[in-house]
Amino acid sequence: MPFRATLASSLAILAVVGGCKVASEPAAAVETAFCDGVPQIDLAGRVTDAADILTASEEAQLSERLARYEARTRHQMVVATTPSLHGVRVDNFGTCLGSRWGIGRAAEDDGIVILVAPNERQMRIATGSGMEKMLTDDKALAVIQRMMPQFEQGDYAEGLSVGVEAIAAQTGDPQ
Repeated sequence: MPFRATLASSLAILAVVGGCKVASEPAAAVETAFCDGVPQIDLAGRVTDAADILTASEEAQLSERLARYEARTRHQMVVATTPSLHGVRVDNFGTCLGSRWGIGRAAEDDGIVILVAPNERQMRIATGSGMEKMLTDDKALAVIQRMMPQFEQGDYAEGLSVGVEAIAAQTGDPQ
């Protein structure tokens, strides 16, 4: 799958939208291409809050919503935060996590990763190629723009909730 990205900058938040998996390449090539410098982060469930910006209750609420989304649509969406991008481009970081973690069904390549790096004020919505028609770059950018006001106020849980709901509405689960 060719890498697709749209870059938008607003109020020092960088948002990149693009592919999550590279199904046509062997796993080692994917790891080399997208994961150079990306630290190992263990998948902790539907929400992996390595930056520790969410309370346990907020994580549980997001996880429950993501589980309902997956049950209704069969698409898999996860939220990930990182305390640092370690000098890696945010687009590569998000793509790497989606690939490493195997987000989405392999045959459909229908995974979505919402990545937030609060210390660098960067985020990314990475999608598998099977989601690109439903969640186009323009639609994902609109989702990010809806999330930014909450992020700017430091309310990451609400911003992520807004983002998850907006993505769900775009991809077949209006709730």
